[in-house]
Amino acid sequence: MMLYRIFIIAVYWILTTGISFADTPKLVLNTSYTAPITALDKTGVLDLFYQELFKRLGWDFEIQYLPAERALTNANRGIDDGDVCRIFGLDKKYTDLIRVPEVLMQYEHVIFTRKFDFKVTGPDDLKRYDVGVVKGWKIIEWNTKTARSVTLVDEGTQLFGMLADDRIDLGIIERMTGMMLAKKCGVKNIRILEPAFLSGDWYLYLHKKHLDLVPIIANAIHQMKVDGSHQQIFNKVLKRFRD
Repeated sequence: MMLYRIFIIAVYWILTTGISFADTPKLVLNTSYTAPITALDKTGVLDLFYQELFKRLGWDFEIQYLPAERALTNANRGIDDGDVCRIFGLDKKYTDLIRVPEVLMQYEHVIFTRKFDFKVTGPDDLKRYDVGVVKGWKIIEWNTKTARSVTLVDEGTQLFGMLADDRIDLGIIERMTGMMLAKKCGVKNIRILEPAFLSGDWYLYLHKKHLDLVPIIANAIHQMKVDGSHQQIFNKVLKRFRD
């Protein structure tokens, strides 16, 4: 019901202010993720999801890769138009970003290691270990302050390079992204510690200059969930990457 009211308000705003979809600028959305979330060949799950979403809206868009911290700060400054997916509550710190209030997907950030084995219970598990984190993955940064040491890297490949060289004890990153990177980097004897270190929901964020587009996009995402196309895209892509 709330989404319906938001959509009606958006339609009224469009009609009364004269904006048309033809006037909508091309949206440049930032990503720091690798396959299967986003991929250079545009076959990642969010690549395909946004292709369908913006096709329905009749808007042009581009997903561009940037290091995680720069992707976020550029979106917050309005240099770019938004970020493909970030955690709930990020707008409390990055106040020029607006969260589109429809969940895109669930995430699981897990611990990768070569030498250790323990049941994951929370941040206190990290006290005895040297941990690596990709800079800009904020929820991981915020929850690893208890570690003996934290090394921030610019990209996931660096994280797994450090694991391979035993320069860190634990690396924390999104589960399937980490699985792909571990394979790509050829890291031997790697394991994932269970359960997930962190889990939750990811949302699209836009710069505040696009406030008027937020309810329209939220409604379109909701409709993709209702008609099943959202789940079909995720099932198809994530199955391929799990396999």
